[in-house]
Amino acid sequence: MAQRKARASQDEPGQKVYEKPSEKEHLFQVVDVYDIDNNEYNFDLGPDDVSVKCEVVGGKEESRSILMRLSLDDTWKGFFATRLFLKSISEQYKGEEFSIDSDNWIGKQFYATIEHNTAKNGKEYANIKEYNFEKLVEQAVHPTTDSGKEKSEAEKAWDE
Repeated sequence: MAQRKARASQDEPGQKVYEKPSEKEHLFQVVDVYDIDNNEYNFDLGPDDVSVKCEVVGGKEESRSILMRLSLDDTWKGFFATRLFLKSISEQYKGEEFSIDSDNWIGKQFYATIEHNTAKNGKEYANIKEYNFEKLVEQAVHPTTDSGKEKSEAEKAWDE
């Protein structure tokens, strides 16, 4: 058990209020991906599930975020949502057989329109209403998958 001394103001602590992205089109960037093995927030995820955190890029709403739950099980009826997401970030989303690697998603950007929905528990959530596939985002090159081979140390240093 950890013990330490602390100082705090006499004010009552308040809950953090997370503001949702407004109901309009935004540019989003994938900032984190959680799965059954990387799940610091204890999301209820199965072995085929991932939770993707995306933040608004730019403007007055910069850093407001949404969470999307996706399934990597191509036999599940909701896999269409995963395919739409993959298409939005310029990853392969169709074909006889293709690899999905959520490690490649960090930093990818896409445009999407947000809508607000109320859940059974009464909380309001921001969800993607539709992706804008007409607005293409030039995606950052991933050092191992986009070129097919690992970049040299000199190439990595140049990129940084």
